[in-house]
Amino acid sequence: MGLRIAIAVNGSSDEELAQASTVEISERMGETTTFSIRYELDISEGDLPLLIDGRLDAGSELSILVPLGDSTHCLVKGPVHGQNIHFEHGGAGSWVEIRGSDTSIIMDRVTKSVVWSDVKDSEAVQSILGNYGYTPDVQITSAGHFENKHVLIQRESDLGFIRRLARRNGFHFWVTSDEFGTETAHFKRPPLEGSISAELVINLDSPNLASLDIEWDVERPTSMEGKQLDLNSKTDMDVAVNQTPQSVLGDRGLNAITGDIRSVHLSAPADDAGDMQARGEAALIEADWFIRANCQTTLENSGALVRAHTVLELRGAGSRFSGKYYVAGVRHSINATEHRMELELVCNGWGG
Repeated sequence: MGLRIAIAVNGSSDEELAQASTVEISERMGETTTFSIRYELDISEGDLPLLIDGRLDAGSELSILVPLGDSTHCLVKGPVHGQNIHFEHGGAGSWVEIRGSDTSIIMDRVTKSVVWSDVKDSEAVQSILGNYGYTPDVQITSAGHFENKHVLIQRESDLGFIRRLARRNGFHFWVTSDEFGTETAHFKRPPLEGSISAELVINLDSPNLASLDIEWDVERPTSMEGKQLDLNSKTDMDVAVNQTPQSVLGDRGLNAITGDIRSVHLSAPADDAGDMQARGEAALIEADWFIRANCQTTLENSGALVRAHTVLELRGAGSRFSGKYYVAGVRHSINATEHRMELELVCNGWGG
């Protein structure tokens, strides 16, 4: 019995490759999506053709697609970059596991030395993405880098550089693909205003969760102070960020819960107030996720394909912890009987 997925090779669907025994895809907040596809080996086939099959060889571009209702979703599209092979004497239990990542891995292959001047961070990112054929989804940044102050120096791969700019602005960078192979590169803050992608239910009628673990910790900064000297004008720069810049997924955010001042000082050098503001907001966004939850469900039980960088609704966890959560990570494990999704959820507010 084959899996309820489709696998495409360089854009063309391949029914034979869809007869894998298991497929796993791991997508995490702001990271490269990875995949592994396992096939059983038949040692009676002489030279073990799967091990030299060009469709599964280095650089072959695979897409893993999941049909759901009237639409098809692409979980990942990208090149094969490795295999893990296991032999059992006699053949039974032998397998080969194909490993790959989304196409952002291509951006990490060459270290570059580039001077970016008179640009904003988002303009540099937009320029780089144009070299890879992505449809850009780039949020405009406030920080600028000008020749009469300090230019922006890149001494890493394009992927490493973009991720560095993402961290300093409180952004994430990730790549998605649609069923037709069109890829979008996202460079922006967590999209918390979007529609609910799924509903998780526990302790109520029609549950789709068997268990749920939640932890919270409020010992983290809720404000930022930054005081530096503008080296051009020799004037003081004094910037403060007094609360998280992103929407709160709950009735009360960290500031309201702690009821006091918990500040962090920005020590990283900045050229102007816009740069300081962006870095301060980034620090608070990173600290903002004081609630973390872990659970698992299946595509069959939930009726929804849960993806990283989306917002879902949790019900049945009490008035404090029910509500909206941001999906920080999903591990899809697919075999002939089910499509299991192990979820990492984060939240920056609670109810009541």
